[in-house]
Amino acid sequence: MKKVHDKENFYKIYAWAGSDRSKLPWAHDEPTLFLRDIVAQRGKPGKALDIGCGAGTDSLYLAGEGWDVTSLDFMPAALEMTSARAAATGLKLKTIEADVTEWEPTDKFDLVLDHGLLHNMNPDRYPLYRECVMQAVADDGEFVILHWLQRTPDEPQSKIGPTRVSREDIQKFFAPELKERFFAIEEIGGLTKSVGASMAQGYYWFKRASSVEERGQDAVSSGVERAVRSK
Repeated sequence: MKKVHDKENFYKIYAWAGSDRSKLPWAHDEPTLFLRDIVAQRGKPGKALDIGCGAGTDSLYLAGEGWDVTSLDFMPAALEMTSARAAATGLKLKTIEADVTEWEPTDKFDLVLDHGLLHNMNPDRYPLYRECVMQAVADDGEFVILHWLQRTPDEPQSKIGPTRVSREDIQKFFAPELKERFFAIEEIGGLTKSVGASMAQGYYWFKRASSVEERGQDAVSSGVERAVRSK
C-alpha cells in the first residue's frame, strides 16, 4: 500500500516549494471544473468548504464571488499561502488547520469541494473522510471532487502519486446520499515512468440525492467532456 497520506511527505514538498506555489504538484491557476457553473446556477453566494485547500486557488475564486469560504488543510504552510494570497487581493476567508479525517464540521455548507485530497489518502481513512463530507454538505448542497481516474479495470496503479479509482467506485462511495450530476475527464500525457505514460483526472459534481429527486433533475451524468493536456 502506498503511504500517500503522510504528513511528512507534505512537509517536505512545502519546504521545497517555499513561497513558490507553482512548484506544488497539485497547484492550479484556474478554479476547479464545475465551480463556475455552480456559482452561476446558484446566483446567490453561499457557504463553501474547501477541504485540502492547498495554495487556495478555489477558495480565493469563491471568496471573490462573494461566498463565505472556509479553507481547511492539515498543512500550516498551505494555510499561510492561502491567507497571504487572500490578503494581497483584499479577500476574506476563514482558515482551519485540521486533518479532515479528525475534524467535525459545526456548520452546513452549500458547497464542499475537494481538489485532490481523497486520492492522496490511505484507504483506512476513507470512512472518516466520507463521514466528514456527509456532515458538511447541506440538504440542498453540492459536492465537487477531483480524483485520479482508473480508466479500465486492468489499468495499474502508479508507483508514486495518487490512487486511481474508477468512476463507478467513486459513485458508489458517495451513494446514496450524493448523486452524480455531471462528470468530466481530463487526459494528461508525457509523464514520468513512475506515474505512467499518461493518466486521467475525473471531475465529479454531486448533489444531495433528496434535493435532486425533489426537483426531478437527472442524477446521472449528462455526458462526458474530454480534454487532453501534456505536461
